[in-house]
Amino acid sequence: MAVAFKELAGSPVETFGPEGMKANRRILVGWEQRHEMVVELLGSAYEFGGLGQAGYPDCPGAVAVRAALEPWPPAPDEQAEFDDITSQLNSYSGKYALIVVEYEVLHSPSDRATLPQPQEGTFLTYRMDLGAEYTTLPSESLSWLSDCAIPVPPDAVPAIRVPMTVHRVTWHRVVNPPWAAIRACLGTVNDATFLGADPETVLFDGVTAEKQFLGVDELRQPGFGWQIGYVFREMAIKTGGNIYGWNHRYRPLPQQDPGWDKLVDQHGNTLYRTADFNDLFQFEAVG
Repeated sequence: MAVAFKELAGSPVETFGPEGMKANRRILVGWEQRHEMVVELLGSAYEFGGLGQAGYPDCPGAVAVRAALEPWPPAPDEQAEFDDITSQLNSYSGKYALIVVEYEVLHSPSDRATLPQPQEGTFLTYRMDLGAEYTTLPSESLSWLSDCAIPVPPDAVPAIRVPMTVHRVTWHRVVNPPWAAIRACLGTVNDATFLGADPETVLFDGVTAEKQFLGVDELRQPGFGWQIGYVFREMAIKTGGNIYGWNHRYRPLPQQDPGWDKLVDQHGNTLYRTADFNDLFQFEAVG
């Protein structure tokens, strides 16, 4: 059953800026119902209905992220002198608790359309950095356009600049991280189109994991999950109408037919194994 509340005059306060919409609300509830209201605001830590937190009226995507409680008015009933700091607490029975609720837009539907579909009840945020790497082509495999008979000296061949896109995908509200999939996919390249990039052009290059507060349960216990940060490096060498990725190297021989090619070992294995990166965005099976 929903907790009855009153909203104070001057509430809400809304702000709009580069990080989107934020808001504060100041509400009063019965002192005995204050923790029930916190559960209603921040949601159950383990039952995901959307984000699991109370939404802000008429603002899709904005949800309650923090709640601060204090007595209202700040005058306790007459109390005896306390002697046990671990068990005795001021009582405001029959009075109000003031709850200051903070709302933020955690994610929006306008996030990059090519992001993978994560586990239900979770969401992704995205950041991209651009850089480059240099590679030098062997001079013996090149010729001058004006006269192919003129030799190409090594010092005439500069290192070519290959763009490198670093994709940083952060996965929020992860209850059961896919540790096995993370371990299996690290150091591999995409086996299919990923983040809009061609197969074998995206390398899974790193991961971070840190605890993230999810909410409180009916017993007023905080629930925590994980925030997982993935780093993917995209290298796409575009030449001759083709796109080459991490498993390609430039082959200078035979001189009459050089070009980009894949290196393999005696068993036909490429330099980088391929993997399905969508497994990185689903919870690990329990049991």
